[in-house]
Amino acid sequence: MRDFGGGTLILTRAAPDNADLARDLRAAGAKVIEFPCIAVEPIDDADALGTTLASLTSDDCLVITSRAGARAVVEALAGHPLSAALAVVGPATERVARELGLDVSFRPSRADGASLGAELRLPRGTVVLARSDRAAGEIVSVLRDRGAHVRELVVYRTTIRADAVAPADLRAACSRGAVVLLASPSAVDGFARAVGAELAAHCRLVAVGPTTAQRIHQLFGRKPFIAARPALPAIVAAISQAQRSEVRA
Repeated sequence: MRDFGGGTLILTRAAPDNADLARDLRAAGAKVIEFPCIAVEPIDDADALGTTLASLTSDDCLVITSRAGARAVVEALAGHPLSAALAVVGPATERVARELGLDVSFRPSRADGASLGAELRLPRGTVVLARSDRAAGEIVSVLRDRGAHVRELVVYRTTIRADAVAPADLRAACSRGAVVLLASPSAVDGFARAVGAELAAHCRLVAVGPTTAQRIHQLFGRKPFIAARPALPAIVAAISQAQRSEVRA
């Protein structure tokens, strides 16, 4: 990893999802401020979710598209086995799923929903997407266009942190052109609420994926730097590009 030379980077995901990136950035000399703009919450009826997951058969395929999804699935199963094949979107999700005892049978060549939808071997039964209530719909369209029977299953809720108040050091970093990593449209909304458009205009914004980039453009009228995939090398490359640039107006 390149030397970040003391630059300030603001990470807006939850701390567990930032762990590897924050460690590497700090080792490379960056000042990292962690400011979660969204919160992951359980769904209201976890028992019903557990029953649904336990009822899946070997004809089905369960698809998990985030680390939070993997944690929610394991919690809902409560020790019961998962009979369906399991597909994950990328290496970070796979790592968490395996650490929690799940047997992963498929991961696409690229860590994004479009690749997963295009490359997944369709099961005889149903493709069940275990996702957030705010998940994007791209993968659903890709799978249905291929003839898959798709069921969307909300396993956790993503909420914008209404209580998130930007501390003084974060506001100062923004005013000096800090690099801000935004990994979901919800995080963009949360950051905008906590910081405000005027202060955000001084930041160099990095989006993980095109959907997040689109939301940044909608709210701030700017084209961010984009990490095409949620994999660590792609994110680091986009952050490096942003840090070397002027603030985009």
